[in-house]
Parts: sequence; structure tokens; C-alpha cells
Amino acid sequence: MTAKAVIPSENQEQKALVKWLTFHPMLKNYFCKIDNEGKRTQVQGWNAKLMGLRSGVSDLFIYYPTGIYHGLWLEVKRAMKYPPSARKSDTWIAQEMFHKYVKSVGYSANFCYGWEDGKDIIERYLHS
Repeated sequence: MTAKAVIPSENQEQKALVKWLTFHPMLKNYFCKIDNEGKRTQVQGWNAKLMGLRSGVSDLFIYYPTGIYHGLWLEVKRAMKYPPSARKSDTWIAQEMFHKYVKSVGYSANFCYGWEDGKDIIERYLHS
């Protein structure tokens, strides 16, 4: 009997990517997390929206411009195969729309599937 592989949570994937970014010689001071997830009471949600919370905003922002882009917005997902129904959820659609908006004004935006994919996307971004 073989053990079933455990897929890291989205939270674990993002923590691993942030750990890598923390030691990156160019980017360690040029990224931040966007606090757009989590459960809130109705009042907390209303207050957060008044303070600028927006549906679909990516998890991480790398505010280091390249020759082509102003910065990189990165939506972190688990390293797994997603069913078509997941990609049709309101949340996923809002994330895709956010990417469309920021790309239209000179930013790069990507979904990454696991921290290693995120690392690869960031490295390609830096060479753009």
C-alpha cells in the first residue's frame, strides 16, 4: 500500500513562495501580500470595502518594474488540477477580471499553481 501524496494548502504554497522572495537579492524589499481573503462578519466586510477591499485582487504584488511592466500581480493557487467548475466560480472569474484590468494598464498578472510555479513566473517576469 502506497501513501497518498499530500498536496500543500494554498496557504502553505504562498508561505513557501514568500520565504523564497524574502531571500531573493533583487526582490526581498519589493513585494507585499494583499489581505483580501478570510471570513469576516457583515460589519467587518462592509468596513473593509469602505477601506478599499476589492473582489478578485491577487494575493501578492511585486512592485519591481521591468523594461516592459510596472509590476507583477500574482494569484497563488494550490499545485493541483482544478475542475472546470472551480474556474467558473465567482471568485475565480473576479480574479481573471482583475488580471484583465491591471494588464490593460501595463502590469503583468498571473495565476501560479504552487510556489515553484510562482518562482518560475517571477524569474521570467524579471527577464521581461
